[in-house]
Amino acid sequence: MLYMVRSFCARLPIRRMTEKMQERSRMNIGDGAWRRNMGKSSVHTDGHKSSSERWKKSNRAQQRNHTPKHLPKIQTTHFLSNFHSEICRAAKYKVHGPLCTCSKVDRLRQRYHQEKNKNNIRSLSEELKDLDLSDPFDNLLVVPDTKAIPAIFVCNETTSTEFLNDATRCENKLAKDIFDGNTDTTSLDALPFKVSCALCLLRHQKNGFVAIAADSAQELAPTIDKANALKAAIKTDNHELHSDHAHFICAVKLSSVRTLLRFAKTRSKHSQIVSEILIQLKNGGVDLPPSADGASCKIQLGHHLTSLLWLEGELKTSKRTQYIMVLGYVDGPTELMLDLPGGKRHLGESTLESLVREVKEETSLELDKQWLSERLSRRYGGELDENSDDVQALESKKENGNVYFVIPPMK
Repeated sequence: MLYMVRSFCARLPIRRMTEKMQERSRMNIGDGAWRRNMGKSSVHTDGHKSSSERWKKSNRAQQRNHTPKHLPKIQTTHFLSNFHSEICRAAKYKVHGPLCTCSKVDRLRQRYHQEKNKNNIRSLSEELKDLDLSDPFDNLLVVPDTKAIPAIFVCNETTSTEFLNDATRCENKLAKDIFDGNTDTTSLDALPFKVSCALCLLRHQKNGFVAIAADSAQELAPTIDKANALKAAIKTDNHELHSDHAHFICAVKLSSVRTLLRFAKTRSKHSQIVSEILIQLKNGGVDLPPSADGASCKIQLGHHLTSLLWLEGELKTSKRTQYIMVLGYVDGPTELMLDLPGGKRHLGESTLESLVREVKEETSLELDKQWLSERLSRRYGGELDENSDDVQALESKKENGNVYFVIPPMK
């Protein structure tokens, strides 16, 4: 009997809490038909707004907070002194092609069209007329890579028609406007901001990366020795290496890095394959940190080397090789990273030109530009209609802006 009384008393607060919750639910939510009959579909008897009204109000507030009050300014001159230094002050800028369909530019275009449909169409039209622009988005466009966009830079005389006729001339004109004619690598590296091509512009000429491949490490040795000798000569002349220059260059077995990618999260297999790669590096004359061994060392594969491994299945049977030349970076006493040479192209560069420049910056190795030009298609800045059998180009569907070349060692 005493147990039954205790059990009932223990459940009593729960019952009271449930009744209060039900009563509060009836007051706040109520029956939809009852609210309509009472003419209070949006406001309840206790003066509180419904959840749908509160959601609409908060959504309107969010839209007000995220919608800029003013359109971005349009600049056509003085990129360094005005557009960057006084208005944007961004660390990165993206260059978009004429009539670009990228999401950020598309939103800007919609806002300008909405502004034209309003009462201030005259002021916007007069501004475009003063800038000698009929459509600011039908030109090469520089947009700050920031959340808020205070201004956009438009390069005159680079319309879609002119870009289709001579894209290189249009890009060179924009580069001259941005950098005041100083387009050499040293001047660009000293600037406080970076300018890169958006994906829409890379459809014209892509970013290039290269895998120098051979059937044995001995075939790659002369190329690696030449790169190391050039690197030593630069240091002897008291010149600084490029900031992206590799710490070491070596030949690794393609099957080893493929296995490392496959078993990256399997601890036992990972340690085994790391030890195997470390032996290959030591046999290639690489000076590794004393603490680097199979048990504690971590080897990370760079993004571009990983992309090549995923695309390896597209290689022709005759082009399947055993060893490739990779760049090595020491990120710590027990951390290494391996990747491919190559990188982003500059304005006005072809894929071939950017590839030659990036390889020199990262390895000190000077690729034979004429040899490559005679074997690459015009799509990549070469002289042929299609690539020759000596060079194979691999493009990923996920990376529309990058192309990976597999070439033999150069003499």
